[in-house]
Amino acid sequence: MKKEMRKIMFAAAILMVVSVFAKENVNTEEPNSTRSGSTNTMKMKFGNDCDPATQSADLDVNNVRTKILNGGDMWWDLNNAKYEVPKLPTETNEVRTHSLFAGAIWIGGESAGNLKLAAMTYRQRGSDFWPGPINPNTGTTDKTQCDVWDKIYEVSGQEIIDQAANYQSGLIDDNIQDWPGQYAPYKDFNNNGIYDPQGGDYPVLQDSCNGFIANNPEDQPDQMLWWIYNDRGNIHSETQGEPIGVEMQTTAFAFATNDEVNDMSFYSTRIVNRASIQLQNTYFGQWVDADLGNFADDYVGCDVDLSLGFCYNGDDNDEGVLGYGLNPPSVGVDFFEGPTVDTIINGIDSTVELGMSKFVYYNNDASPINGNPGLATDFYNYLRGKWRNGSDRQFGGNGVIGTDGTPADYMFPFDTDPAHPNKNWNERQAGNQPADRRFIQSSGPFVLKPGATQRLTVGVVWARTSFGGADGSLLLLKQASRKAQILFDQCFDLVDGPDAPEVEVHEQDRQVVLSFGNTDTEQVELYSENLNENGEVRNYEFQGYRVFQLKSASVSLSELDNQSRAREIFQCDVVDDFEDLFENEYDVDVDADVLKLRVRAANEGLSHTVRITEDQFATGSDKTLVNSKVYNYILLSYAAADGGARKLYLEGRK
Repeated sequence: MKKEMRKIMFAAAILMVVSVFAKENVNTEEPNSTRSGSTNTMKMKFGNDCDPATQSADLDVNNVRTKILNGGDMWWDLNNAKYEVPKLPTETNEVRTHSLFAGAIWIGGESAGNLKLAAMTYRQRGSDFWPGPINPNTGTTDKTQCDVWDKIYEVSGQEIIDQAANYQSGLIDDNIQDWPGQYAPYKDFNNNGIYDPQGGDYPVLQDSCNGFIANNPEDQPDQMLWWIYNDRGNIHSETQGEPIGVEMQTTAFAFATNDEVNDMSFYSTRIVNRASIQLQNTYFGQWVDADLGNFADDYVGCDVDLSLGFCYNGDDNDEGVLGYGLNPPSVGVDFFEGPTVDTIINGIDSTVELGMSKFVYYNNDASPINGNPGLATDFYNYLRGKWRNGSDRQFGGNGVIGTDGTPADYMFPFDTDPAHPNKNWNERQAGNQPADRRFIQSSGPFVLKPGATQRLTVGVVWARTSFGGADGSLLLLKQASRKAQILFDQCFDLVDGPDAPEVEVHEQDRQVVLSFGNTDTEQVELYSENLNENGEVRNYEFQGYRVFQLKSASVSLSELDNQSRAREIFQCDVVDDFEDLFENEYDVDVDADVLKLRVRAANEGLSHTVRITEDQFATGSDKTLVNSKVYNYILLSYAAADGGARKLYLEGRK
């Protein structure tokens, strides 16, 4: 079921690099004038001399291409925004648009009255994190270890599947062989406690999930990046905070699909306290600089019920070379999983996950109230849901001067704040001027014990509609958030549908012939799967093939219903009583799932050859293919099930 879908591309386009200029902190405060002396003192105290992280890698398997760094920050390349969605081919002269500029995890807490804190923004003053693990016996690290671990490990879902099927051949892929099994999760096939690819071991996203083993090879993401870093490698020159002693093990991952998941990326960080001290009043936070195209005209907000923080445009047109234009998209960060605490519920010892307990924004300016943080106390105040100067946020208005005198845990929650029912508080209603915003989703307070392990998992969701202006995509974004939450709850186990077959391409005079091969397999035409849908089990079986011509190579799987971007040119199916096939799909007009027609079947039997003679996107009356011109096609398989009054459709995602 996991074979890669074959995208057929017959030529390359012209390469052009379009840069998006950074918008980092303005009016950055310089460190204290005694910093040089403090640096020496700190190095002597902790004995650590690591250099900053240097490595990066692209997470780019679906409709998102983003840059991941191994120093506690991501979504940028230290100069430019690098969260491109929709993703364009590398060989293109189209202008690239980006929805995020930077992101990082912030951690802060107190020990014996002293603040300990680690955070990252733009490295304008330095770093708080360095590559590699912390020695669990000493609670320290050194330059040698940091240098060894200054890397990002990458593996694809197909490499994992191939490893599980073919490891006995002795031909082990380099990415499988190099996987750092002493820290990163893996399937211990031979149960010897040692990562051994020659013995059948392979990387996995997580060892277990909700009490179940989650290590089948076909259930892994289509791409995973993994890296490890710490806050003890050197002084905290970014925040001037005192080191904590935390080790961070992060997996960034994504799936290539034909729905909203194709526009998502996910990040799960295992956080280990390697220090010998207990941290009180601890907060974990996901910091986000969400520059939505043109960074200068953004609004932010949150949905408390969905644990979703989001950014949308301040007006209907996201102007300029950086912008998305009319009816711009929205982007959000789903806070799936935060720290857990032990508590007693109804007299029973229980473990509770805290979730998103605060949502706060600040501006890219030097305001002492809601401007860029400078000192460790500023970062910690934002984590605690307060303003930079430690004052409480007020509900209503701009949050500095509220409307009813009550405190606010969540800034701009629209109508989702349970503490303020029936009140709609958002930036437009408050009359705020759109600007360059940042926001933090934090969780706490809790006690971080010595040796404790916690986890923070988030996902980035994205949505765009062709109508509705600045905030027209927010309903669609929230639906994407719900789908992402379901995916998290299901341990990121996607329903695949049947795979596309292998394809041979025969280029002929003014025509192209596609021949399907390897069809008589359990992954393609012998596909059968029982799926539980809202408590009812339905049996899906292979039904047919569809071929689409794409407007360009930049069209994603989630755009196949857009006639201006993709057009169906071929369909065939098994001869049976399955003809019109329907699928539940979210409809933004009614804010609910509705059954939509997906296939009106020919019901004339399967064919394994497609002869293409016309260009469906030709502008003149003559649509005949032109020799040596670039054409792009996608082939999909699909399955069907009896849904009672309607026959149901399930499209393969490969």
